[in-house]
Amino acid sequence: MKNILGLVLTAALTLCATLALANEVKTPHFSITLPSDWTQPNEIISQQGSSVVLFQNTTDGTAVTVTVVDAPMSAKDVAEQTIKGMKSGGIAATAPKEENGFYVSSFEQDGAKGISYFGSNGKTFAVTSIVGPDLNTGKALLKNLKVTDAKLIPAF
Repeated sequence: MKNILGLVLTAALTLCATLALANEVKTPHFSITLPSDWTQPNEIISQQGSSVVLFQNTTDGTAVTVTVVDAPMSAKDVAEQTIKGMKSGGIAATAPKEENGFYVSSFEQDGAKGISYFGSNGKTFAVTSIVGPDLNTGKALLKNLKVTDAKLIPAF
């Protein structure tokens, strides 16, 4: 009986620990604890040191993506190439502008508005994008990011 009670208690503690950590997301480049109104609808996509993470707000549908790629491109080059691709795909996007060491561009398609931030440390680049009815919802989430390299993702 003691062994069964011990197993049940261990299983319950493990389940509680798993549930408590379920809202914490960690990558080699950042970590974040998601507030209760945010989800991570898909697993982190990781390949060869690069990762893509998607977060979605359950209240208003705002989406945030953080893409980090191990490639030696400048933030400006990544921004210009990304905006060129967006425009050729029918997305209206502003020319990227430098702000505090990052390049920033706003975009819109079919009434959906967004903004992207492009950063680089010379070896790795990152694109952080927010799409939704209120971009401030996404910026509020990103204030919780703990980044490993401040050149990749701006402080919100």
